[in-house]
Amino acid sequence: MKTLYNIEVNPALMWDYDFSPAQMQEESFLIWYLSRLLDSGTATEIKRLPIEVVARYLDHLTISRRVRRFWEWYLKKT
Repeated sequence: MKTLYNIEVNPALMWDYDFSPAQMQEESFLIWYLSRLLDSGTATEIKRLPIEVVARYLDHLTISRRVRRFWEWYLKKT
C-alpha cells in the first residue's frame, strides 16, 4: 500500500482506522498519514519521506509541538 508521492504505508500506524486503497490515494489521507508517521513512525520510515513532501504539507499536519518545532528548524537548515 502506498500514498500519493509513492510513500509506503505502515499498517501498524493505522491501528484505529480502516482506509480503502482508493482513500489512500487522496490528499486528505496523505495529510493524516504524514501526521501519524511524523508523530509515531520509526526513524527508518521517516528517513524515507521526501523532504519536499514534508515541507509542502507541514502547515497542514496535526503533530505534536515538539515534532513541529523540529521540522520547522530542520527545514530552515536545508
